[in-house]
Amino acid sequence: MTKDLLATREFTPGAAETIVFLHSSNTAGWMWGEQVPAFGDHHLLVPDLPGYGDNNDREWLSLADSADHVARLIERRAAGGTAHIVGLSLGSSVALELARRHPERVTTLFLASANIAKPGRALVWGGRALLTLWNSPGYWNATGRSYGLAGEDLDLFVKTGAGIRKQTAQRVLAEVTRGVSPDALTAVSAPLVAIAGGKDAAFISRDSLRLLAEILPNARTAIAPGLHHQWNIEDVPLFNAAVREWLTSRSLAGGLEPGPVGAATGR
Repeated sequence: MTKDLLATREFTPGAAETIVFLHSSNTAGWMWGEQVPAFGDHHLLVPDLPGYGDNNDREWLSLADSADHVARLIERRAAGGTAHIVGLSLGSSVALELARRHPERVTTLFLASANIAKPGRALVWGGRALLTLWNSPGYWNATGRSYGLAGEDLDLFVKTGAGIRKQTAQRVLAEVTRGVSPDALTAVSAPLVAIAGGKDAAFISRDSLRLLAEILPNARTAIAPGLHHQWNIEDVPLFNAAVREWLTSRSLAGGLEPGPVGAATGR
């Protein structure tokens, strides 16, 4: 691995198609541990984003900078220099920026728990308040349990969280809470599906999916009923089936419900 590339776990090199998994803001690439074995027929690249995990020594600068890092990884390591992108939360934000800035590197987008709409003021202030607890093990334990994590997953979550610099969290929070502009969304041309847990925050499960449907009428949206933000771990079979169905037929897996309808599209 050259120094200019992100530290990345790689599986099944030589497979015909590549999937890149992009993690959420309080984790690292390890969060995809239940997905990696399910997609052994694909070449898999699982990076830690700048400021996280094995790339904690790299400074998080912006979504754009992180997207550029991922694009460089795909160019040099992915089959044919392009990849399917699976992102969750922050990973979805990076994925959208990647598709906007480097469309030639993206085959399809699978966005889970995507932060597209702006959250309400109370949620923004709540996020800032939680930063005051950033170095508290109790904070990380409570947050991990709220995601449905337990055992080794919870231990990894707490360990990873302790290694994320507060400055990184502040920069990420400031950027993702601005939402995604309509101009940025209209610049995304890759086939796209966005799926949110039905019990996730309303600005994700309702507002973000609706905004996406209004601006990109060809995008698919869906709800994973009864699930929360980190639903790749909360319901592993459903998440894996949803990714598989999207990759093979560009359709929605059974067990998902139709997402919000965009007022502008009437879908």
